[in-house]
Amino acid sequence: MARVALIKLFTGLNLAPAQLSGELLRAGHKSKIIYFKNYEDHLVGEAGNYEVAEFSGRLYSIDGRELIWNCYKPFSDTEFELLINELRDFAPDVIGFSLYSGIIKESAQVTRKLREHFDVPIIWGGAGPTLEPELCIPHADIVCINEGEEVIVDLANRIDAGLPWDDIEGTWVKAADGTIIKHKVRPNIPLNAIAIPDWKRGNYVHINADQVKRGRFPQNLGREYPIMTQRGCPFSCSFCIESRYQEMFGKKDSLRRRSVDVVLEELRWAKQFLDIETILFYDDVFTVNPQWLREFLPRYKEEIGLPFWCYTYPTTHNVELLKSLKAAGCISITMGVQSGSERILRDYYNRPTKMTRVIEAGREIVEAGITGFFDLITSNEFDREEDLRATFEFLLEFPKELKCVAFGEMISFPTYSFSVMSEQNQIAKKDPNRIAVAVADQQPSQEVYDYYHRLYRLTRTKLPVDTIREIGRDIRYRRDPKLIDPFLNPEKIPRFTGLSA
Repeated sequence: MARVALIKLFTGLNLAPAQLSGELLRAGHKSKIIYFKNYEDHLVGEAGNYEVAEFSGRLYSIDGRELIWNCYKPFSDTEFELLINELRDFAPDVIGFSLYSGIIKESAQVTRKLREHFDVPIIWGGAGPTLEPELCIPHADIVCINEGEEVIVDLANRIDAGLPWDDIEGTWVKAADGTIIKHKVRPNIPLNAIAIPDWKRGNYVHINADQVKRGRFPQNLGREYPIMTQRGCPFSCSFCIESRYQEMFGKKDSLRRRSVDVVLEELRWAKQFLDIETILFYDDVFTVNPQWLREFLPRYKEEIGLPFWCYTYPTTHNVELLKSLKAAGCISITMGVQSGSERILRDYYNRPTKMTRVIEAGREIVEAGITGFFDLITSNEFDREEDLRATFEFLLEFPKELKCVAFGEMISFPTYSFSVMSEQNQIAKKDPNRIAVAVADQQPSQEVYDYYHRLYRLTRTKLPVDTIREIGRDIRYRRDPKLIDPFLNPEKIPRFTGLSA
């Protein structure tokens, strides 16, 4: 039996540690999951007092605040001591990190600290190592590329048997002489073969603010159970990691879904052993396969019977499907909109969806009686003011009943298609001869964004549409956007499930 410690820097949605732990336990090994540090959101003016993870950005909250997300308080000596003590008590044979591109620096910092105390292999996996293994392998002994369930069990088996682990498929390995050995990528895993994730409370440790808490879920868990019934996405949005995975590993068979029986088996376990009240389906597009849903939804209602939330896409549902979701327990749903400008959607986001269909899809959510949310990316370097105005006009037509938690700026994660366009645009901006025209030269100022974000919030109020449109035309509000503030709702940020925080 090998002992594997799984470290997740910063609480937040990440199903990987639970999944990997489930695989290890099923294979007869022992695991321990440690969440190290919390992320925090802070007002723009206060964010300078905190560390800020790479690829963080500005959020315009529905309650009117302008925030920087993914801030954190610096790692303290006490927190490192608590982490080291937890690992010493566990005595791991392997230490694993699950990370994305934005925390490579922080993961390297923690890894260096652990190497002072533990002489065991350290493996990094997740989106960051998959997208940028060349940046990760200098810090780790082994880097997992793509899915890690089979890799982590293979590694644990070899260490348990005293066998070499430098030839595991799906990894890069750093040899003793510093040479990097690059093995071929494993094929995607049949999802029916994966284990039930390990959400047992006794297997979790949470370290933050110089305190250690055992046997408690991190912030994103508790009464709401997260699950994915599928991996992959039928769409290829330029700003999404799924499009990058399609480019790296092929689109054919990239979208896989677990069988209805297997999904219900996991949910029955969660309902029996965890104190949960709602289910969160984090599939990129839960509504993508009506045939699967026709089998799943009646059985879910009968065998699980808990309220749930999920994602949809404007072209993957109709009112009949939504009513089926509602009948099975769907209490809320989030639809990706991202922009009200068809130019931005088409030319930069690779989402060639007509706004008329998006509006219709929103009305179908309302007709089905489901609480609706929508995502909106309201700031990117390719914006022109006409795009901001188009989003405002779209929101005037989009049902007021649908809510947006926050308006976000576009973040360019490395190697994504959008990021490639951004890099080309930044090169054009710096061209001293101005041979290439930089699109970003036309991007609106921060003051213009502040004005439009107020208008966007105004469209979610009870003011008549004609009144809102008049405010949007009145030059007085353009000159002094704060004049709009008295019309805005001082509402709290809503939750998908309606449960109190």
